[in-house]
Amino acid sequence: MVNLYKQSDYENALKLKKKLLKIYFICIGALLVPMGVLFGLYLSLPFASTSNIKSLGNLYLVLNCIITAIGVIFSFIYLGIPYKRAKAYFKMLDDIKVGQKVKNVSTFLQNDMSVTEVGNVDFHVMVVLEWSDKTQEFMRRHVLVDKEKQMPNLKNGDIISYVTHANVLLSYGYKNEEDVFGENI
Repeated sequence: MVNLYKQSDYENALKLKKKLLKIYFICIGALLVPMGVLFGLYLSLPFASTSNIKSLGNLYLVLNCIITAIGVIFSFIYLGIPYKRAKAYFKMLDDIKVGQKVKNVSTFLQNDMSVTEVGNVDFHVMVVLEWSDKTQEFMRRHVLVDKEKQMPNLKNGDIISYVTHANVLLSYGYKNEEDVFGENI
């Protein structure tokens, strides 16, 4: 059996999640410092009605608004989205670590290399032909394979044994011919 995930994958995902969260808080802190300085300068202006003081106050407010807008856009696009995806990937690995695993035997059909996003995690699809006891017929099953992992190198018609959790492929291998005939007898 070829195992797709190792303990180091879980640890690396946790490190990445913590690193991105740390970077996010550092950037937010770096954003709050100039905003606080500009707001403090605005508050320190004397309450007089000269045109210089009014224009300086307006300049402080405009600069504060510009810094805030740039910070919010940068924070959302360049920090928030990668953290959300890293958090979802870590959650998936955490679920795999403690969740129920299902072992199946099916006939491999093909690999679909198009990207499918499920729960903010990118997957490729492995298509297998599986017997359904409920409908008493063969059905196509689309098993999710992590985009960062290598797709199974199998041929159409190979009988494989594989383990999934929430339809995510964890390990796979060829089904021994003895096992196939042993289960049917």
